Amino acid sequence: MPLPKLSRGKGVFVTGTDTGVGKTWVAAGLTAVARQWGLKAAYFKPIQSGCPEKQGRLLPTDAQLAKELAGLPEPLEQLTPVALHLPLAPGVAAARAGVTVDLHRVAAAYEYLAAKYDFLVVEGAGGLYVPLLNTHFLVLDMIRWLHLPLLVVARPGLGTINHTVLTVKAAQHAGLPVVGVVLNRFPANPSLAESTNPEVIEKLAGVPILGRVPDLADLDSPAGRGTFLAAMDKVCHNFAQACAARAFIECMIVEEGV
Repeated sequence: MPLPKLSRGKGVFVTGTDTGVGKTWVAAGLTAVARQWGLKAAYFKPIQSGCPEKQGRLLPTDAQLAKELAGLPEPLEQLTPVALHLPLAPGVAAARAGVTVDLHRVAAAYEYLAAKYDFLVVEGAGGLYVPLLNTHFLVLDMIRWLHLPLLVVARPGLGTINHTVLTVKAAQHAGLPVVGVVLNRFPANPSLAESTNPEVIEKLAGVPILGRVPDLADLDSPAGRGTFLAAMDKVCHNFAQACAARAFIECMIVEEGV
């Protein structure tokens, strides 16, 4: 399908191994820390389904969280240009509502943010194979369209090896660069599976674990958010190092081929 042309911006695309793994918190945390570092960074979630209605308008709650956590001045409609009500995959939610996901609106919002900000943290909906426009345009296609490297958010427990490695391999098979994995809601007292999973994932997927974000029950408190942002600061450092290493390797490959 023909897509609107986009300028090539700088940033990262955050996906999850499944719905509910906490990629919104990770994406919002990345944005907040990047801004704390002094970068002109913004959060962008092109499409969100499951949006509640408030005062006659659909409220993109993920963008609302990121806007609050990162202190973003942009209106929610700019951060999430397509909001859908039904808690289904966006392509299904749109079809059930009798509407079409407008990728031109997504492109316009992205171009505005990419021109204003130096770094964008873009959050997907669910995992890579979630349909955004019927079944013809998936999250995987969205990432390819935006030309951004990928960060995968996963859960730490039993079963995550398969889900995480499959996600990484599917992305790589599609030609998408995967920077690394963040294990979210990592417990203070991990089980044997949780303790051994990170090393196994790194070996099988061939990408680094960029961080283990702790499982926090008090994220709405100042102390809880402080602990969360400290963990995300470490993730950002590891992300920056992984990107620098990847750029160096790609540069060396190009040099060898010259």
